[in-house]
Amino acid sequence: MTYGIMQSPRHIRVYLEQAATIAINELTFMGGLLSQPITSIRESCIGGVSYILFDCGGDEPLGLEDIRLLSRLSFAYALFEVRAGLENETPGETLNCLLAPVGKDCGYFIDEDISAILKYSGKTNELFTRLMLNLALTYCKNANSSAADHRVSESVNLLDPMAGKGTTLYEGLMQDCNVYGVEIDPKPAYEAFVYIKKHFEMARYKHTSHTEKTGGIDSSGKKFSATRYQVEMARSKEEQKAGQARRFEIIAGDTRHTGAFFKKNFFDVIVADLPYGVQHGAKKKPQEAGLTRNALGLVKEAIPGWIKVLKPGGVVVLAWNLFLIPREEMEQVFADNRLVVPEGLAGLDFSHRLDQATHRDLILGVYRGSV
Repeated sequence: MTYGIMQSPRHIRVYLEQAATIAINELTFMGGLLSQPITSIRESCIGGVSYILFDCGGDEPLGLEDIRLLSRLSFAYALFEVRAGLENETPGETLNCLLAPVGKDCGYFIDEDISAILKYSGKTNELFTRLMLNLALTYCKNANSSAADHRVSESVNLLDPMAGKGTTLYEGLMQDCNVYGVEIDPKPAYEAFVYIKKHFEMARYKHTSHTEKTGGIDSSGKKFSATRYQVEMARSKEEQKAGQARRFEIIAGDTRHTGAFFKKNFFDVIVADLPYGVQHGAKKKPQEAGLTRNALGLVKEAIPGWIKVLKPGGVVVLAWNLFLIPREEMEQVFADNRLVVPEGLAGLDFSHRLDQATHRDLILGVYRGSV
């Protein structure tokens, strides 16, 4: 059987000429979770529209869980079975095929509009955020079934240590994670807190909220303070009573203090889009004025704290601007902190030109724990 996935127009606008390559690589990595082996993943043009096609090795149609995984692909706009028209398939030529629609079913915990509605300058596109999260959660699910050093909690705990207004947190909540963020600018952290509460109110979800001050002493002996915004939500009173609530938390504080904000070995996944432009300016050291567009120094300072709160076998996915940080330097930072790129991802290229000043890439590392 052959299936076709129509690429979302939003996906194509984000990645332009790299759209098909990014889509094929995402499906290649996530396809290992399908109940049947898939082969011949390729781009094809059907009736003037770009599709990603793949063949299934089994005799039966894909099941509900398979369809749910395909529906959650960041590029998926519509799913089809290809019933006829591939007999003379030739690369680069337009096909005229008979397509049978397959009902798209993401099965998200909450409505996916939550991450798309909020618009602001400097926002990471939610489809790219979804891609990073998909890669992280896919590895977690694969690892949970085979690796002895990693056990994903009943609901994944996700951290974005550079959260902004919370796009990663909204995407994580959609995928049934408990989500936590750290954002140094108090304004977007507070706005994310207000936004999520308003969204829960409009959707009539049961929720409670809490704000508190927190703080500690950093490695240099200086005191620091932060504000912790917490929301606990359930989709119904029954879920709330059954203890099936999910947590949304964002801290207005310095990401270099992450190790003091959360418990050790608490997170399954860390996902972040690093500062790489004017809107994503990284803070320099306190004695220096202004912002720097290069986040490498900040990452080197902050990543020990991130690792402290990550479970052994947990996953870190970071995105950054290749014009500012060569991939070799980012790989070295990962290696220095015992983050290993898994073999299944090593050969897949997700780099793409975002604009004239940004060539974005991502890296996934698995924490192998203390030596």
